[in-house]
Amino acid sequence: MMKIITDLMIFFGAIMLVAGSDLVIETAGQDLASVGGLLGTLLSIVGVSLLAAGLLSRCNRAAGGDEEA
Repeated sequence: MMKIITDLMIFFGAIMLVAGSDLVIETAGQDLASVGGLLGTLLSIVGVSLLAAGLLSRCNRAAGGDEEA
């Protein structure tokens, strides 16, 4: 069960990181009243957090840190 959760964290984290970066790049150069840059930054931060947590969890499982019966 934990492997599925880890895979989903990596999957959605990567998607959120790419979508957030695209949103920041798309709204670059617009006026400061645009909220796209802020939303893109927040989306990227959450995406990186999920991606890093998923990758670290996967590395921990591969090293034998989380033994399941």
